[in-house]
Amino acid sequence: MTRFAPSKHFVYMAVIAVLLGLMCAYAGWRWTPAILPASLFFATALVLLWLSFRPVIELTDCELLIGKRSIPWSSITNIRTTRWLTPLLLHLIVDGGRSVTLIFAGDLESSGRLKDMIRQCAPHALLNGASQRKRQAVLAVRNGATSELERHPILTQQDEAEVERMFQRLREVGRLDGPNKDC
Repeated sequence: MTRFAPSKHFVYMAVIAVLLGLMCAYAGWRWTPAILPASLFFATALVLLWLSFRPVIELTDCELLIGKRSIPWSSITNIRTTRWLTPLLLHLIVDGGRSVTLIFAGDLESSGRLKDMIRQCAPHALLNGASQRKRQAVLAVRNGATSELERHPILTQQDEAEVERMFQRLREVGRLDGPNKDC
């Protein structure tokens, strides 16, 4: 079982937002427009505190646990990702078309690890509408790993032998055609 708890960085950021909000509210006593940034700092602090008190996410061999909610791996049919990495936001489509939104307020490393582990534990689930095998083949091509791909010969055996002979002659003489006396 692997546990993913929210990062404490969000609590620290919320405390800083509250302090900045208090400073702006104090300035708002003398200069009324300072109340606007104060209210924005307080709203940001509330969102950060809400993120920091999200339930712990646990991964077991059989299921995904979000707090007390249990989702079997076999029931996840689609994993829709967003570009957000912290906080991590995943939309899990389970049997029956029901959507479960997973929000994890962790650091970049743990968010990436959680995302990868969910992909590994639900191998039959589609990733953003594409099968995982198809997606892995596309990533392999992007990363330059062509060992899994079928290689097609460009030259025939005779052409390869001709190229090899030309290369050997070039190494011996220094040029492919004979010495040119005009130059």
